Amino acid sequence: MTEEKKWKKEISAGGVVYKKQDSQTFILLINPKSRDFGPPEDYWTFPKGKQDIAGENLQEVALREVQEEGGVRAQIEAELGYVKYFRNWAGDEAIKFVHYFLMKYLDGNPEDHDEEIAAASWFEINEVEGKLKFDTDKEIFEKAKKILTEPSRT
Repeated sequence: MTEEKKWKKEISAGGVVYKKQDSQTFILLINPKSRDFGPPEDYWTFPKGKQDIAGENLQEVALREVQEEGGVRAQIEAELGYVKYFRNWAGDEAIKFVHYFLMKYLDGNPEDHDEEIAAASWFEINEVEGKLKFDTDKEIFEKAKKILTEPSRT
């Protein structure tokens, strides 16, 4: 008889933060450290984190994580939906639901990120897709890019 794996459910939230400078649009990406704060991972992603503070709604989680991991304060402009994936670390398996929001940069410096992040930086919007490794990130970025490149926004 095989033992059925029990997946825990984790809810997270994060943001695709943008800023306009001159006629260009920049997107904030983070390069996380590996598990247990080891060396940097080989990818860039969006700031996000778990809903683990009692009473905190998804928007509050996303804003907090953008500030902690990305070093900046931002304002939510739109919901981008959520992605679902399985995290399969030995002894820590979870089905994750990550809700994303499009956010406008207010202030702060990406260098002021927390210790679980190797680097946080702005990238010109046309460079972003090439930096993203995961299909779930690319899916969310496409939604954000579509909103950011609407004729009414330029």
